[in-house]
Amino acid sequence: MSDLGENELIKFTIVAFEAAENTLPACSCEYSKRMYTQHQLMALLCLMKRLRLKYREITAIVELMPKLQELIGLKNVSHFTTLQKFFKRFGSHFFDEMLEFTVGLFDIK
Repeated sequence: MSDLGENELIKFTIVAFEAAENTLPACSCEYSKRMYTQHQLMALLCLMKRLRLKYREITAIVELMPKLQELIGLKNVSHFTTLQKFFKRFGSHFFDEMLEFTVGLFDIK
């Protein structure tokens, strides 16, 4: 996976979650199912890219991290296609900016 410890992964994900809270509305539209917030999905995508995992792999990893789920308010882990659709809706430009901002807060190359 990575040479980062679990605590560093949790810190990274929380920073990504907070950055998303400051830039995105919680839901994409008034008709959203509201199972997950955009903040939660963005945090998971940032973690996925940081660890260089695939969609299926990140959902499996997050299922094993109940502390992380609790800290970002996940009641259950999303299906990997939820992350794929979220990423597709925003496009890579916005996501790259969010990831660059989050990574910039850490000493990561």
